[in-house]
Amino acid sequence: MTYGHTPDDDPDVGGRSSSGGTVYGGSAPRGSGGGTVYGGGSSAGSSGTTYGSPAAGRGTTYGSSGGTTYGSSSAGSSGTTYGSSGGGTTYGSSSAGRGTTYGAAGGGTTYGSPGSGGTTYGASSGTTYGSTAVGDRPAGLGPRSRAAALEDDQLLPEVGGAPSGGGPKKPGRRKKVLIGLGIGTALCLLLGLTGGGVAYASVDLPNFPAASKTTQIQYSDGKTTFATFATENRIEVPLAKVPKYVQDAVIATEDPDFRENSGVSFRGTARAVWGLVKGDEGAGGGSTITQQYIRNALNLTRERSYSRKVKEIILARKLSSSWDKDTILKGYLNTIYFGRGAWGIQSASQAYFHKDIDKLSVAEGAVLAAVIKDPTNFDPTNNKASAEGRWTYVVDQMAKKQFITAADRQALTYPKVAEKPAATRDWQKGATGILGQKIESELKTTVGLTEQSINTGGYRVVTTINPTYQKAAEAASKEYLKGQDKDMATAMVSIDPATGMVRAYYGGDRGYGNLDLASSAAPHPAGSSMKPYVLAKGVEEGYSIDSLWDGTSGQTFPDRSTPLKNSDGDNSCGKQCSLTSATVKSLNTVYWALTYKVHASEVAKLAEKAGITRIDGMKTADFIKSDKLNSGLGIGQDSISVLDQAAGYATFANYGIYRQPYFIDKVYGADGKVVWDHADHVAPEVQAFSKDVGRDVSYVLQQVYGATNKKITDGREGAIKTGTQQFGNTDENAHAWMCGFTPQLASAVWVGSGTDKDIKLRDRVNGNIHVYGSGIPGKIWRDFMSAALKGTDKEDFESPLHAGDQPGNAPSEEPSPTPSDTPDEDDQNQDGQNGDGQNGDGQNGDGQNQDGQNPGQNPDPQNPDGQNNNNDGNPFNNN
Repeated sequence: MTYGHTPDDDPDVGGRSSSGGTVYGGSAPRGSGGGTVYGGGSSAGSSGTTYGSPAAGRGTTYGSSGGTTYGSSSAGSSGTTYGSSGGGTTYGSSSAGRGTTYGAAGGGTTYGSPGSGGTTYGASSGTTYGSTAVGDRPAGLGPRSRAAALEDDQLLPEVGGAPSGGGPKKPGRRKKVLIGLGIGTALCLLLGLTGGGVAYASVDLPNFPAASKTTQIQYSDGKTTFATFATENRIEVPLAKVPKYVQDAVIATEDPDFRENSGVSFRGTARAVWGLVKGDEGAGGGSTITQQYIRNALNLTRERSYSRKVKEIILARKLSSSWDKDTILKGYLNTIYFGRGAWGIQSASQAYFHKDIDKLSVAEGAVLAAVIKDPTNFDPTNNKASAEGRWTYVVDQMAKKQFITAADRQALTYPKVAEKPAATRDWQKGATGILGQKIESELKTTVGLTEQSINTGGYRVVTTINPTYQKAAEAASKEYLKGQDKDMATAMVSIDPATGMVRAYYGGDRGYGNLDLASSAAPHPAGSSMKPYVLAKGVEEGYSIDSLWDGTSGQTFPDRSTPLKNSDGDNSCGKQCSLTSATVKSLNTVYWALTYKVHASEVAKLAEKAGITRIDGMKTADFIKSDKLNSGLGIGQDSISVLDQAAGYATFANYGIYRQPYFIDKVYGADGKVVWDHADHVAPEVQAFSKDVGRDVSYVLQQVYGATNKKITDGREGAIKTGTQQFGNTDENAHAWMCGFTPQLASAVWVGSGTDKDIKLRDRVNGNIHVYGSGIPGKIWRDFMSAALKGTDKEDFESPLHAGDQPGNAPSEEPSPTPSDTPDEDDQNQDGQNGDGQNGDGQNGDGQNQDGQNPGQNPDPQNPDGQNNNNDGNPFNNN
């Protein structure tokens, strides 16, 4: 059977004549040439083993022509030879012809054949590795080099040494002897037994590239990792963190002479060669820890040739003389693969035991040492018997090396190993995927890391996200979306007003790579949750929270061509309605009037200082200059993000002081040192409005909170505002908000469609009723705030000042009616939004979604400006 072809001029494949046996390669005439000779022509009568006798041939010689030889050169030959023409065991003899030969003309197993010229790899009998056949080599494989052909026989017996007709079988003893002695001879030369030489000097020790490491994203506790970024799952650790007995387990198993050898183990190499001769596959490959480290760190494993072996051995000796053993061992333990997607011993410890490496026991450390040789077969979840057998070998070796006592060895039992962990990218699913995506974005934009450095740098990122808060946000969101329309979604952000730390961030549950519903990429119409910014500007301009306004429905305004209605035509507050009552009832007519008086542009400027960075997809400063701005801003016709809304309400909680929200506290490098600290990058605080204004606005929002049944369960004080936007020109709602705060925590919750098209919000779990801000969003807000603040101090708000003397627009002749304090229990237009659906001002009349961020927010051309959408006046909804 043959595999090969016959190129005419390939210098790497010579004439491979063969009368039988399995052959691999192709034959071609080889020309002669001069060069170094490793077999000299000593006299024919010489005998015994020699390593270099000069003869008539040219060059250096290392053998003689009698008995067992390792190279002799017959007269007149030129080129390189490695054998003799005499009898006995040979590894190549040069025939009278020219060129390099690796065989003899005699019988038996040979690796060359005589000929008139050229390099030969076949013999006249026995098993050969060269053929004159053409085209028999398996598809996709070119002609084999002599080294690769031999390596096939050793490493791939199913391809490289199976005689035809009998299926795969092990090489014969004579052949193994030849192979073993040949490898041994080569190694002797390479290891410097003959004095080193050119090969050693010609190979330089390269710079070892830093191994790709895993970046860990952690909660604010600095311990719990919830996301990772990596090309390989590797957490580098110093050697000091790896227990000595874990180090010993690896050394005893992989390289017992590690501490004493020079990077290459003569004993291990001899054992490997002898194992090959005996056919003992369990004898090992002879590679030391140093060699394995070089192979992995320099990626030499991609080469399949003896040149790699040569280079590996030389580099191992050089590395051993340049680095101390601990440095080599540290590199090795942090580089090698342990299975389960874990590169390096720290990741392996987490994968097999869910522990850091310094917490492992002796028995557990032995499990990790056991899997190195075969991470698949020695993983107990794949093959328990093999895993335990290998583990037994490891601990026996530890006892043999006296790393542990015989008594300790007897006391050891195979430990419990964790089931295979979820894939390292499983965190990208669901809400955690969105959160991890947000942190990745912050690392790029705020810290300045590149995508490559995030995925390879091995950073440890401590975020501001509180694990308890985040769990509460996810639990509440999941609970109240259960059983609802499949396209219904929610988003929530919670911020510490005093610092700007983002404590919880829920941008939906669609996973990494999907739209983050809490970010500026997905703004939502604010509805009446925008009214506190108008209130703050009004108080700042001298309009007291007690000032009186016309609260009737159906009013007209100079900048609006059609009458504006209150929710459900609400006239309960009459024409003498205090600004506080108008806020509790969320009367659109009062807030349009107030926005008109103080100017929409000034409201937008205050909102920008308070934390609303973008409106309708534009930077707020650009929005102010656009033709989209009108008094409808005051009743929430325009879209803002959940993150911005949470930041704005945090400013209200902080009495007018805006702290820029941030997600990342510290970033540690792979060496454990801080490379970025938020404390060094704190943005200046912004005084969006005075503390006096803040106290009055807070007081009004406390009255809204006092009128609702969505209170925090421990009875503490709070302040809120709801908001909704209707679905097109209907009485349905498409967006609903609950935004509020206590003195120490501000949170914004939005509910709407998770797709690019609005949906009609109906609570299917509770009778298919309309969803208002005080409904599903209110429940999520209440449950989250109750869980997050549980056990914390109950802080009080500061008292209001009731400052200001500017009159409202109420007619002076009509006395103020007593505001109705009877809640509307029928769930109709609960949030006080205007349901007339009329387009009175002619703004944005094309019905297009102008921010481009969330198509379908203004779906109906009959209501293109998005106004009259605030169905959130009644916060007393029991749902």
